[in-house]
Amino acid sequence: MNRLDHFFILNSISGFADFSEIYEEQINIWALENDTGRIERCVETSDWGASLRSFREGNIYFTATNFEKEKQLVANHIGILGNEEHGNVVDFYYERKLDKDFVYSRSFKEYFNITNDIYKRLKSDVPELLNVKISFQRYDKAFTVTNTLGNSSYSDIKGERFSIHMTIGVDNEKFTVYESIGYTFREITQHEIENLSTTCITRANLLKTAKTAPAGLFPCILSSEAGGTLIHEAVGHGLEADLVDKGVSIYNNRLGDEVASKLVTVVDDGTFTNGYGSFLIDDEGTPANRTILIENGVLKNYLYDNFYALKHKVKSTGNGRRQGYAFKPFPRMTNTFILPNKDDATSLLKSIDAGVFVKKMGGGQVNTLTGDFIFEILEGYWIEKGELAYPLKNLSIIGNGPKILMEIDGVATDFGTAIGTCGKEGQGVPVGDGQPTIRIPQLTIGGKS
Repeated sequence: MNRLDHFFILNSISGFADFSEIYEEQINIWALENDTGRIERCVETSDWGASLRSFREGNIYFTATNFEKEKQLVANHIGILGNEEHGNVVDFYYERKLDKDFVYSRSFKEYFNITNDIYKRLKSDVPELLNVKISFQRYDKAFTVTNTLGNSSYSDIKGERFSIHMTIGVDNEKFTVYESIGYTFREITQHEIENLSTTCITRANLLKTAKTAPAGLFPCILSSEAGGTLIHEAVGHGLEADLVDKGVSIYNNRLGDEVASKLVTVVDDGTFTNGYGSFLIDDEGTPANRTILIENGVLKNYLYDNFYALKHKVKSTGNGRRQGYAFKPFPRMTNTFILPNKDDATSLLKSIDAGVFVKKMGGGQVNTLTGDFIFEILEGYWIEKGELAYPLKNLSIIGNGPKILMEIDGVATDFGTAIGTCGKEGQGVPVGDGQPTIRIPQLTIGGKS
């Protein structure tokens, strides 16, 4: 990619805005979906595009195009800035290529056999299986971003994701079993894929003996295997600077305040090794960063992109992210974690006389203005006298994220992670989350009263 062209383009619009950037991207995607033994989707696509973004008087102006319209990009952008008479066509060219230093050991075609083998195993070991979607995705994304501050950066991100989504029928009820694994800058191993299917089989078979969860207020242990859904959904979004700036976050104007138990430290880490939300630079060219959001209970920082960093006269935290060239970047999480502390995970469990143990979180809903949430639990257990007594079904947890953070009274030394695709403003980006085992003295459990 020719950076000199980028500077030439930016120079042609520099008089119309306070700040401008050009983002150029080429992405190759391979996607495969096995739906209950049938290959329903097999996609190999390539796309190239570029976008211009400008800040002027507190507003954002954005124009994007694919390769067929590249000559009109500058003209269109100047047009939306309100200077149509200056919209001259600019001819510019790019060398479109991807960094090939990293080579996958398995071809995309090999995943046909892998997904079929996984399906046969699931069908054999889970007679109650109604349907299953086994999905694989791989992407190579190369991009250059240049701005009017004189900064120009290139990066290449490669990632893989493998997931299993099962529906099983037990006693005229339907249940969901879901697991996924993914990395950037590292290939998923065959052993990890086999472990993923083993976990799904085990969880599905547990539902045969599961009892309906009780409803009410109970102590709760969130396992390190649960994933960090709670910290991502109920806390992390509220720390993104755009939501804070718009006044729709419960953490607005709270820097320096105690917002969590002194046992709790929360970080967002785009540099985390093999994290699904990791990268070298964000989609604005800022190097990946490890940002301490909450330290020993005290709110230290928000997550910034360039626009909100400039607006509030701070530095970007490296959280300017976008789904692709056709989308505007804004503050997004990367890998968001509660860090381990000093407690022993087994001792935390043994401290509960009667309560709920959450081993795997599912999806849910969150109000970022209040922090209120409800999450489905994919795998949970009833605790009796410090031991896991039996598995639970139809389980959910209900509460308020900021309130729970204040009430956490145990944080263990262990640590586990999970992955996902975070949706916001109509676009999704890869993210990771994680936590140690934590103890919550009282949490509303949704089940059967």
